Amino acid sequence: MTEEAQTEFAIGLSDEEIEDLGKMIKSLKEEQTVKPTGSAGEDVQKQIGSMSANLVQFGHMLLKFDAKMKSFYEIIRLSCKKDEMLNQRMDAIIKIMKGRTNL
Repeated sequence: MTEEAQTEFAIGLSDEEIEDLGKMIKSLKEEQTVKPTGSAGEDVQKQIGSMSANLVQFGHMLLKFDAKMKSFYEIIRLSCKKDEMLNQRMDAIIKIMKGRTNL
């Protein structure tokens, strides 16, 4: 299939032009395979460093959020306990009031 594509593309070109195009394509492919290995390694290292820094920052944010959530949970827990105590007192008052009306 690649040969068919090349012959279709090469229609109307001389043999020398076809050879020049072939050389240019080969040199471009070689440059692409050579360049990414060196610069890709550095790019990957930079990305890993950046991701590590972001991960540390997000970790700190998560710890702060966790501390705030613990405080919020404690407030909610105490509020529920207070509500239960008030409900018990109200129930006791209601029982006393019902007991007095029956007398």
